[in-house]
Amino acid sequence: MFDLSDHVAPPAVQAQVSADGSYMPGASGETRHLAITGQSYLLLDVYPAQARPSGPDAYTTPTVQPVSLPSLKGVQMTGDYEGHIGFGLSLGDYTRYQVSTLTAPNRIVVDVYH
Repeated sequence: MFDLSDHVAPPAVQAQVSADGSYMPGASGETRHLAITGQSYLLLDVYPAQARPSGPDAYTTPTVQPVSLPSLKGVQMTGDYEGHIGFGLSLGDYTRYQVSTLTAPNRIVVDVYH
């Protein structure tokens, strides 16, 4: 679950499965890989969104966050470019996932079934 500012509507979220954890941050054209190893990977593109609206970073969680759950091994912020914020989820064994948004409080929820 990603908590969002209460002052904005929940953004759109596009999810994409990655077999090897590779992603391209922003418009760099450079291929990178998620830092935490998993059996599969889920990439999220959240838009419109900003991690740094002004001053210090609004996204205060470490950019690479290991997790010790059967279906979730870690979460990584993969980029913040022109109104898009990217996240990569390193997954264990899973059968399917569902991404949804909630209001009051505003959140993005990623359900990973195992």
